[in-house]
Amino acid sequence: MKVKFFPLILLSGLMTWVLPVTHAEAADAAPTTKVSKKAKKAKKGKKKASKDDEEEADAEVEESVVAAKLKGNTYFTDSKPNLNAKYFIFLESASWCGPCNAEMPEVVKAYEEMKASGKVELILLSADRTAAEAKGFLDKYKATFPGLMPKSGASVPARPEARGIPNATIMKADGTVLDSGHGSIIRGWKDKTIGKFAVIGDDGEPRVGAAMKGLKFANGKPNSKADFYIYLYSPTTSQADTDLLTELASQYKDMKKDKVELIFFSNCKTPTELVKLLKGCKAKFPAAQSSAKGMKDLPGLGLMGDKPQAWIITQSGASIISGTPDIVKDWEKVVEANQD
Repeated sequence: MKVKFFPLILLSGLMTWVLPVTHAEAADAAPTTKVSKKAKKAKKGKKKASKDDEEEADAEVEESVVAAKLKGNTYFTDSKPNLNAKYFIFLESASWCGPCNAEMPEVVKAYEEMKASGKVELILLSADRTAAEAKGFLDKYKATFPGLMPKSGASVPARPEARGIPNATIMKADGTVLDSGHGSIIRGWKDKTIGKFAVIGDDGEPRVGAAMKGLKFANGKPNSKADFYIYLYSPTTSQADTDLLTELASQYKDMKKDKVELIFFSNCKTPTELVKLLKGCKAKFPAAQSSAKGMKDLPGLGLMGDKPQAWIITQSGASIISGTPDIVKDWEKVVEANQD
């Protein structure tokens, strides 16, 4: 149920962001000593890096239409927005709104991934009466994203009119609106911005392979040098989707060629139970008891609850996508989306 409210009146004065550019001229004096090749190379590299930095800065000025509007605002939070973001999400919400409170835990969870991506920024546009109330709302949920009070004259980009709150608008840095509606659209932020299969927080460290050393697996050993890992979890072997396991078994050779490793987890009494299940599906990928020592500590493996789940991660344990077991069928799209 959406809570109706009178639309906030935003002051619409256009603020021009002028970035002063200075040009330094240096006179080259005639060298009195011979310059080494190493010094020449270093000097050339420095000039090239400087030129690249200037071009990148110019590009940011041209593209950051949203950043230009946001620059100069007074935020009631300690955190300030990442003005170099490629995408911006504006959330209209308030502490007195029931649906806003219900949605906030999901928003906070999503923002941690947005921040880790370095390409997406979320900003709260509070409908509270005071900044203190708005800040208390964020503190209640341990939210770390920046906040503005539009009623105080904050400068924000034009957005479709909200019919109620929570309301969210997702846009590109150039101001192009990608989606706008109920705050729940933030749950699909990744698919609407950097891409459904974009890697978040990968630093290239092979943590997954390293963590597997010393652990015991049934039905074969996993590849400790894979580029991607798929964790497929079923609370019990009786809940396992045998049709899906059979389908994945037929694709396992192709997975290995693309350096993708699949591991099946389930809560069972003995490893023999796992082997029997996978043998019936003609599956040769490794499996493990979810309760076995060390398994829950594998990088990238989320909380194994009472429902079947799946995770696709990188070798460092960085998240790509998680959800119901059906997401494993997209493994080829994951590889394609993350090829160099």
